[in-house]
Amino acid sequence: MVGLALVFAATNEPIARALRAAVVPGALLAAALLLDIIPGPRGRLLLPMVALLTTLSVVFLSRIEMVLATKQIMWVLMGSALLVATYFLIDDVRDLARLKYLAGGSAVALLAITAVWGTEQHGARLWLGIPGAFSFQAGEVAKLLMVIFLAGYIAERVPTSGLGHRRPAARPHAPLTPLYPPACGGIMGGCKYSAPLLIIVILGLALLISQRDLGAAALFFGLFVAMLYLGTGRKDYAVGGIAVFLAGAVAAYYTFPHAAARVQAWLNPWQAPQQSGYQPLQALFCLAEGGIVGTGLGRIPIGALPAAGTDLILAVVGHDIGLLGTLAVVMMYAFFCFRAYDIARGATDRFGALLAAGIATIFALQSLLIIGGVVRLIPLTGITLPFLSYGGTSMIINFIAVGLLMTVVRDCTRPESGRLTLSPSP
Repeated sequence: MVGLALVFAATNEPIARALRAAVVPGALLAAALLLDIIPGPRGRLLLPMVALLTTLSVVFLSRIEMVLATKQIMWVLMGSALLVATYFLIDDVRDLARLKYLAGGSAVALLAITAVWGTEQHGARLWLGIPGAFSFQAGEVAKLLMVIFLAGYIAERVPTSGLGHRRPAARPHAPLTPLYPPACGGIMGGCKYSAPLLIIVILGLALLISQRDLGAAALFFGLFVAMLYLGTGRKDYAVGGIAVFLAGAVAAYYTFPHAAARVQAWLNPWQAPQQSGYQPLQALFCLAEGGIVGTGLGRIPIGALPAAGTDLILAVVGHDIGLLGTLAVVMMYAFFCFRAYDIARGATDRFGALLAAGIATIFALQSLLIIGGVVRLIPLTGITLPFLSYGGTSMIINFIAVGLLMTVVRDCTRPESGRLTLSPSP
């Protein structure tokens, strides 16, 4: 409320209008009270961190464009309701493991429908819906469905000494072999059991690439490699995945002109400052103008910053509250991801552990991709910053993901201690 009052005072808007945004902390507080109806652990640090990021989103969107802030308030209200619904409607999160093939197939189907009938924006076919009525980003829904599929499949089919299982005292080095349970019977058995996993992952990646959504493709591939490593504990899978990703990045550079333009703008934005280099340069100008402590909320216009409410919202943060405020926001994301991985590490069920790890990986990779793009650590990818960037589909899916994390704490930790443990369930 103080942040909105400062923004409205700087922009000569009626400060009383800030009162309407009180529904955001009110909705989050109501969600917390409703979740307390069920006793037991639920990861109580998650919701306060989400509350901070979402209220910051409303503040900064208000200084960018009031219409965006008003819509974001609606998405936060819907997300809060769906978080509570997720927590109460799922009796046991481990039941989702039985729906792994439905989740994976639905993710691929959504991407396929988008590739054929989706709406193209900014060179990528991302939106699906009824023109003039509603639309949503199918990739945002597909990423959560893919997490459920990967968690369920790896938990059931892939042998491990990794996440969710007690490690043996001494484990000999295992050579790189196909994925198969111990009783599969060689390479043919490995192909039999690994085929559904590879088919769904490859189809999903191919559809994202066909839509020219390379940022989402990188996110999906990173999720697959990370969960395979976390589920098996094998470093050779991670190293192989990194090698494949680098090869794919080189191929994308020579295949897709817009990908090559983004890489060139990353390496030398001054080469085309009014074309491909305009967006990264404007982001750097905003960060530079903010300095250490910022220019103040809404006091100085940010100029013609493209995608200020979505891709480059962190540049607006740096402009208004400076390096110190930006570091605080980045540390909040780091703490949120750490907490989510801690939930995964302490889960007593393998599916629950992998589900929490997959959700944590999604948040970590999204944050890394967009923050790295804004500060020119990596090329810009056009992925939204969770809870901070404007976006209805993204906000709702992120709230549902937090609800799933809370169900993992509720259903996959030892109730007698209320603490996360490393030992497996009986």
